[in-house]
Amino acid sequence: MAAIKPCKSLALCPKYVTLMTFLISMGAVSLSSSLAQDGVHMAEGRCRESERRALLAIAADMYDPFNDWLSSWTAADCCTWRGIACDAATGHVTKLDLRFPYPDDVGNIDASTINPSLRELQHLQYVDLSVNNFSFAGVPDAVVSLPRLQYLNLSGAMFAGAVPPQLGNLSSLRYLDLNGCYGDLHANELAWLSRLPYLRYLDMSCVNISEAANWLESINSISSLEVLHLQWADPPFLPQTLPHFNLTSINVLDLFGSLSINTSVIGWLSNATGLEHLQLSSCGGFDIRPLQSALGALVNLQDLDLSANDIGGEIYAIVGNVSRRLRMLDLRWNKLTGDIAQTLSSLKHLEVMTLDNNQLSGQIPEMVGELSSLRSLTLSSNQISGRIPQSIGKLRLLEDIFLSGNNITGKIPASIGNLTNLIFLFLGRNAITGPVPVTIGNLLNLQQLYLSDNNITGQLPESIGRLKNLQALYLQNNFITGPIPATAGGLQSLRRLHISSNRLSGHIPRGMGTLCNLEYLDLSDNRIVGEIKDLINGLSRCPQPMRLFSLHLSDNNLNGSVPPRLGQLTELSEVYLSSNSLVGNVTEAHFSKLAILKFLDISQNNLQVILRDDWVPPFNAFTIGMSYCRIGTHIPSWIQTQTLLQNLYLSRSGLEGRIPAWFSHFNPQGWHYLDLSSNNLSGPLPVVSSVDQSIINLSNNSFSGPILPSFAAWLNPSILTLSDNIISGKFPPFFCNMTFLEVLDLSNNGLSGEFADCLLSYPKSLQSLHVNNNSLTGQLPSFLKQCKQLITLDLGENKLFGEMPQWIGRSLSSLQVLRLRSNLIHGAISPQIADLTSLHVLDLANNNLHGAIPSSIGSLNAMVTVQNVMEPLINSDAKYYSEHVLITTKGSTIEYSTVLSLVTSIDLSNNELNGAIPHELTDLHGLHFLNLSNNHLMAKIPSEIGAMTQLESLDLSMNNLTGEVPANLETLNFLSHLNLSYNNLAGRIPTSNQLQTLNDPSIYIGNKGLCGIPLAECPNNKRASHGWTQEDDESDKLETILNVTIIIIGFVVGFWGFVGTLIMKERMRIVLFEFIDRMQWRLSLKFAELK
Repeated sequence: MAAIKPCKSLALCPKYVTLMTFLISMGAVSLSSSLAQDGVHMAEGRCRESERRALLAIAADMYDPFNDWLSSWTAADCCTWRGIACDAATGHVTKLDLRFPYPDDVGNIDASTINPSLRELQHLQYVDLSVNNFSFAGVPDAVVSLPRLQYLNLSGAMFAGAVPPQLGNLSSLRYLDLNGCYGDLHANELAWLSRLPYLRYLDMSCVNISEAANWLESINSISSLEVLHLQWADPPFLPQTLPHFNLTSINVLDLFGSLSINTSVIGWLSNATGLEHLQLSSCGGFDIRPLQSALGALVNLQDLDLSANDIGGEIYAIVGNVSRRLRMLDLRWNKLTGDIAQTLSSLKHLEVMTLDNNQLSGQIPEMVGELSSLRSLTLSSNQISGRIPQSIGKLRLLEDIFLSGNNITGKIPASIGNLTNLIFLFLGRNAITGPVPVTIGNLLNLQQLYLSDNNITGQLPESIGRLKNLQALYLQNNFITGPIPATAGGLQSLRRLHISSNRLSGHIPRGMGTLCNLEYLDLSDNRIVGEIKDLINGLSRCPQPMRLFSLHLSDNNLNGSVPPRLGQLTELSEVYLSSNSLVGNVTEAHFSKLAILKFLDISQNNLQVILRDDWVPPFNAFTIGMSYCRIGTHIPSWIQTQTLLQNLYLSRSGLEGRIPAWFSHFNPQGWHYLDLSSNNLSGPLPVVSSVDQSIINLSNNSFSGPILPSFAAWLNPSILTLSDNIISGKFPPFFCNMTFLEVLDLSNNGLSGEFADCLLSYPKSLQSLHVNNNSLTGQLPSFLKQCKQLITLDLGENKLFGEMPQWIGRSLSSLQVLRLRSNLIHGAISPQIADLTSLHVLDLANNNLHGAIPSSIGSLNAMVTVQNVMEPLINSDAKYYSEHVLITTKGSTIEYSTVLSLVTSIDLSNNELNGAIPHELTDLHGLHFLNLSNNHLMAKIPSEIGAMTQLESLDLSMNNLTGEVPANLETLNFLSHLNLSYNNLAGRIPTSNQLQTLNDPSIYIGNKGLCGIPLAECPNNKRASHGWTQEDDESDKLETILNVTIIIIGFVVGFWGFVGTLIMKERMRIVLFEFIDRMQWRLSLKFAELK
């Protein structure tokens, strides 16, 4: 039985409301005097011997774990015993209080019984048997035979069976508590309640009254009733017509968890005008309109709890109608909407406001500072935006602020330091910026501070060390920089410190080794440097009992050795030191007293693990991680002692040779995670067993031979990675029956033959299939069309043949990566390829595809828009598996993993494709890599190619493309690789800032008509920089002919002016005819060039 924990406020503890209301309504003093008037006196007196013997018989059957609860029951006068009171005049026992006195140990109570001698105490008026363990016995008959009883408390005492209707005979009862939340009581009828006319307090919480048809009529008959608790009593549904309201004295009404409460009951309750405390949480749902009307009638209401009722609509419909006396309001876990500013302005007298987990919006207004009575403000998990106003610092009574899980921006106001009564400050999961204010150090009563998952920057203030009462500090997932303040050593009450995933630097302060109350320490994923010896050695010297059970220091820049005194931290259950620069040896001394260690990860350090093979660890762990450590050449024999082991990480740990025989019989419960990857293990694949949805990674070894059925006999993994081995034989048929399989990687092996036939059974959960670089034959397996969740399909570098099936587009709508390169696939690319609207990577290179590129390729939606969200393609923890794909671009093959979701690529190179490049292809504005080289593509490069602004690589080489290089290539600012070689392109190469950086002549080689930088200058360099056109060329020819003709005419006209002289003088005649011969040769040459 769990311990009953004390509650810190009325708002959060209905049981506390019960107790306080009873004390208010009856009063401790009033109750005492009331009972005294009926003959109950607390003064000492001589008890009767018969009643003394009866009490001793009762005590003998009660469990007293420390032998001190009933130690006073030895004196001669039983009226002096603990829990006993007598009538001063008669000596009769009037009070028996056997409530278990150690509530913190209530879970350890052994069985007690009620001795029948109880019935001999006929003058009892007060009986309390609560918080005991009566082993699900029935309510004792002796209890109902005490006619003078006014107070009866059987709550939490593990009674079971039917509530005896004879309780109705106890007509003097004022107080009856049958709370059965630790037992199994039920009541099939409640008519006996009508025989208790003086009853003022009734608690039947967790008593099953689902068969009590007239429950409301029976309770309604008790006009004296002031307090009623029916939490989780499961009352039956009520008719629309209800009895006349008779509970005129009702002050507290608690129907928590009563699903039968309907609209008519809400209206009926509006008659309870004296009601001060109303608890209707978790009653299944209310319509807001009748609720609004009923609340308006409850003018004395002080506490209202309507949480978890699926109430929708404007919150103001409720808060606008509640009593102005309201002090506590709980509307959490509903679907209420509306502006938080208007809500707050209506509730100026509230002390406790709990509105979390709704759909409230707007900003917290400055007027929040007017809620001067407010002690608790809970607005978590809404849609509240804007800044936290400075005026919040006026709420000097505030003890709790819960604003987590909203859209709050801006800085934490410095005025927060005025709230010196603050105990809880929760601002996590928002968008808060700026540093933690220095004034945080004024909150000397603060016990829990949650600022995680924000955008907090700057260094932690030194003043944080003043928070002497702080028990929990959560700052993870921010952008906090600088060192951990040296004053952190002053947080001597700190139990939980979580500052992971920030940008902290510097050393771990020496003073943190003195935080002896620390239970949980997480500094992982930062940039912390230095050694850990001061921290470990300091904590190991804390006085017993030590408290630290969880130590997370992974993913930092820590160096030095691991102190052997780590083994003295006797309460350690979790040790995470992975991904640092730790060096040295890890020996048996490091684990000497870690008897309860369950999680150990020292992976990715430069550590040498020196442990004897016959070593028997003091612990029995669930997880052991020693990847990247030097552990020897074989799997350590001491692993066999870890019978609870579920997760084993030994990647890159220097293992060699065959896996030992014992390993196949080890871990009969089955692996959750087994990683032996990147070693030099050889021989056949080991036989291992795993639980459902396990992760098995045996990649990058030298395992050989076929995958035998025995390997899969006890496997049903979600991720199975056997890549980069020497595995041969056929594709394993067991794959078809792995119902939980999400990822299968058999790439880079020697598998041959066709795919297994999975038509009757197939892996329905498959998301990623990598079988690239094997020697598989046959057609694409048709069972894949049943794998609707498939995201990555990589069958590249095999010998698959046949046409691309049309079902790829119709059936695999979730596909994001399709890689079939380097196979023997032929036929046309189906227009249905456009149905793959999520496709990021399409690689069909090095096949025998023919026909035109379908115009529908421009409808690949995931490539139309720019991808800005970096998220894993496969929904798995990156620690266990990160999706990866080989992409050939820019002349090399690169494996993409972390940023794969941002990559978009189309590679159709080295096929037999023909026709024009479809203009629709240029609609893929988010495409990064495009390779259409080595095909038979014709016509011009689409002029719209400049719209593909994300292109980084463009390869159109070795085709039959004609026309010019489009001038708008200059708009491709990200283009870093271009290949247009070996086409029929002509004209001047465009010049721009971007293209000028691509100055390798091989980009354009094999295009005879191209000229300009980086090729040879174009003829007549005075031409416009945009290059020649056909019209320019024809104009040049005409100009040349006209020039030559003019020369000839001029020559003829001048000839006869000298002819006579030439005829008369021989020397001039010889010179003239030599000139004519030379001119004739030049003209012939010029006309030849023009032709």
